Amino acid sequence: MTTTVTDEIANIDETQCKSARSAFYKKPIKRDNYRLEVDQVDTPQETRRQQLLEIQKRNRDSAFNAGREILDNIFKSDDEDEEEMEIEHCDNKPWQRYKRHKQYANQLMMSEWMLEVPPDLLEKWIMVPCPRGKRTLLVACKSTTNAYNRRGNRLGKFQSALPGGNSNEHRSRCTILDCIWIKELKTYYVLDVLAWSNQSLLNCDTEFRFFWLESKFQEIEQLQEGGTSRNTYPILLLPRIHCDSNLESALANVSALAPLDGLLFYHRDGLYTRGHTPLVTWLKTFMLPEILGISLPPPFDEKPDDYIDIRHYLLNVNAKKHNREDLENNSMEIVDKDIEAT
Repeated sequence: MTTTVTDEIANIDETQCKSARSAFYKKPIKRDNYRLEVDQVDTPQETRRQQLLEIQKRNRDSAFNAGREILDNIFKSDDEDEEEMEIEHCDNKPWQRYKRHKQYANQLMMSEWMLEVPPDLLEKWIMVPCPRGKRTLLVACKSTTNAYNRRGNRLGKFQSALPGGNSNEHRSRCTILDCIWIKELKTYYVLDVLAWSNQSLLNCDTEFRFFWLESKFQEIEQLQEGGTSRNTYPILLLPRIHCDSNLESALANVSALAPLDGLLFYHRDGLYTRGHTPLVTWLKTFMLPEILGISLPPPFDEKPDDYIDIRHYLLNVNAKKHNREDLENNSMEIVDKDIEAT
């Protein structure tokens, strides 16, 4: 399925690319006093982005050492290091127990909202459509594969055809992938790679990491098939769309990934770093006409009933986030008081 989508995207000819490039620059973006202009370079997000790129260039050795540290921690860890925690499942089911591993907590690279269109969007950015699912860190090591959420809670354990991920693989091999788990399809879609067969890729730029993934997945065809003794669930690559392509045509060919949660935009020169970074930005599909001047066919153009513009949407998101944090803090206070009472 993913191979077909990628092939269709690759067939977009140069004429369409030039048309998209021309159309983009004809549409500077301004929304009231919300600064979203294409030619606006000296903006907070762009300034932070350029500063981060400079820092990453000077500290590639540190990124490599961080990658080796993750691999070393994985090989040193044992099941005895697990912490058993009770956490509430997102489907409002009763409290469930998960195994938590501190070394896998907060390792994922998280995006920022695209607050302004990068001035080098067409030349330097790659777009990745993201289906709706749960963000997970896949760790294939010691002849098994484990899935963890961003807090390091283990969500599943199974066999995979990834290097180090099944009983036929050598225990000393290790692969770490950034994925989205689609429960309904019982499928993992790969966003990015942190390490492959003991090779850390944290000090490699986005373009190289994506090239590496595509070449390795072509070599291991078993990853596309689930339900086998060697590969329990399909592990598929998401399509990568260069932003100088005709984005409307490219997105029209990703219907197999619907429903889409949104679109990630990766800077080609960015390294994989844990936590939020301006080198990866995020938009919902219904924001594309407003931000990039791109019209999409249904169902990608469907907006929430209360949607006004991106500014109001983000204000509502922040308000809900603060309310949720307040509820969690109040819950913790209640638990602490109960513990003191006992």
